Amino acid sequence: MRVIAAAVFCLILTKVATGHGAEDSRSSHQAFNGEDKSCYAVNRAYENTRNSGRYSYTLSELQEDGHLRLAEEERVIDNVVYFRMENGVWDEDRRPILTPLDADSGLPVFTSCKDLEDAQTEEGLAFHYSARWHRNESSAAIEIWISKTSGKFIKTIRRYDRGAGEMPFPVAVEIMDYDRAHAIKPILPPACWTLDLQTPPAICIDLTSPSPITVH
Repeated sequence: MRVIAAAVFCLILTKVATGHGAEDSRSSHQAFNGEDKSCYAVNRAYENTRNSGRYSYTLSELQEDGHLRLAEEERVIDNVVYFRMENGVWDEDRRPILTPLDADSGLPVFTSCKDLEDAQTEEGLAFHYSARWHRNESSAAIEIWISKTSGKFIKTIRRYDRGAGEMPFPVAVEIMDYDRAHAIKPILPPACWTLDLQTPPAICIDLTSPSPITVH
């Protein structure tokens, strides 16, 4: 039954990609050697998600009272990713190529996937999965919600082993946003020769100007 469900789901992904036009050629819709067979549908949705031409997402701490505390925000635009911690200063980097296999270890990012009951979300009806997640030296139990309309991740909840992982808190919630109007280039701070953040306001020397710029 799960094999049939995975095949139907991947057919949906193919139709979605065809209908919306492929923004990036890295989505293979084919299994990688070494990936967990139980995670075939999850992996294809992961590719579909990370290879979108433009999207944004937030990574937040799920606190004990159920509230979310923003930890990181990212905007992915073509070959560049813009990011900031909490509400700090924006920075940029080259967009990484992400696949269902970890780039460092070569091991699958998702293992032991189980399909749960479909769920109603703010984005509409979604497939719901549980799995194990692995990235670098971090691992977690993960829940994944995948849109039945777009075939992309809507939300994930990672509960890290040992109480912490890539983030300095035990439970991380990632929420995706595919509205291209939200994934816009942020205002970046000027490039600095020196920047002393220990004594606010910091003094930044713009590379293009001899005059000091105060950074709050």
